[in-house]
Amino acid sequence: MGRNRKTFTETFKKEVAIEALKERMPVNEIAAKYGISPSMVSNWKKDFISGGFSKEIQEMKKENESNKEKIDELYKELGKAKMENELLKKKWNL
Repeated sequence: MGRNRKTFTETFKKEVAIEALKERMPVNEIAAKYGISPSMVSNWKKDFISGGFSKEIQEMKKENESNKEKIDELYKELGKAKMENELLKKKWNL
């Protein structure tokens, strides 16, 4: 029977790469800690250094920009609702 390959998220790979770059423990120990091979840790470290995770960063920037736009839109709606509320209060002398 074939062996199942594990897939790892870009975030996980980045975390492992950063831990390896800090050099607080040997690559072998980091690999054992996460149950992966030392060569994977080394490869992820090289990818991180060479900008291999830039796709993830770009996606995060796009998501952040989208969230900022949504927040701005919600603030506009809130301002409009406050103005309507004040007008209604004046109209009904509240």
